[in-house]
Amino acid sequence: MENDSTKNNAGQEIDLWEILRKFGCWIAKIISAVFIFFFRKSIWLACFVFAGIAIGFLLYASHKPYYSSHMLVRANVADNFFYVNLINEELSLENIRTPLEWVRKLTIPASIAKQIYSIRACYGVDINKDGLPDIIDEDHKYISSRDSSKVAKILHGSFYINVWAYSHEVLPHIRQNLLNFINKNEYVQQHNVRRIEEINEQISYLNQQINRFDSLQRYEYFQKSDTKKAVGSGQLLVLNEIPQPLYHGELIGLNNQVISRYTTLQLYSDPVTVVQEFAETFRRKNNFLFYVKPLAIYSFLVGLVFIIIWDYRKQLWKLYRGK
Repeated sequence: MENDSTKNNAGQEIDLWEILRKFGCWIAKIISAVFIFFFRKSIWLACFVFAGIAIGFLLYASHKPYYSSHMLVRANVADNFFYVNLINEELSLENIRTPLEWVRKLTIPASIAKQIYSIRACYGVDINKDGLPDIIDEDHKYISSRDSSKVAKILHGSFYINVWAYSHEVLPHIRQNLLNFINKNEYVQQHNVRRIEEINEQISYLNQQINRFDSLQRYEYFQKSDTKKAVGSGQLLVLNEIPQPLYHGELIGLNNQVISRYTTLQLYSDPVTVVQEFAETFRRKNNFLFYVKPLAIYSFLVGLVFIIIWDYRKQLWKLYRGK
């Protein structure tokens, strides 16, 4: 019986190795056929790619160049999702029909509005997990991803305002107008007023606590010790020595909280605060690769499909006639 089971196991191992060998040969044939196909059709494929590059060059040469720059903004009132949606729904190119809408919404001259190509808000992405934005989610790949780990990298306390314009002179003229557009929003104004009131209320409460601790400290150090001396004069008292409590730590902590809130009122009293200004130097957005790269890829794919259909046109025709 043992010999039979051993023979069966050996037979199964031989069959498994034979299957793997045949599978490897099949993969090798496929790779060889693909390589030969691309080698034989390389001239045609190169022609399609060069055609895509030529079309991309013509588009690059015929389109007016526009440049991009971004500004990092801290959200002091609402979550940055509100600001991003507000800007994209009101100012983005997809929702602007004519430059006159930028004139009305941003209160800028028509000559400046005509130099704007697009305005868009984007999220910052924290790759290094240090609380600082590392890249800009320009295509909204992270925020719209189904991968929760990618969405978790989106920062909620800040956002970017990207501006694409035909001229370098646009940014100084619209920087403050963009901030005014956000600050004048009714929802933002109401919540910012309430936020300032709450900070002032907190400061008032903290100052009351500081005064109470200060009074308690004076009582412990002066009045209470004088009372002990007056009661104990001429009498023999046996008392356990109780250390007097110190309130320096509590007072310092409360003072730090007051200073922190005063700093918030001075630096972050507006609904949003600019953390990083627009860069002085623009970078061209619609550069040569902007047109050539996608067209070259599309031309290659179109050429590949066309060649396959042409080579197997008879078989495809027979298949079509057979249906």
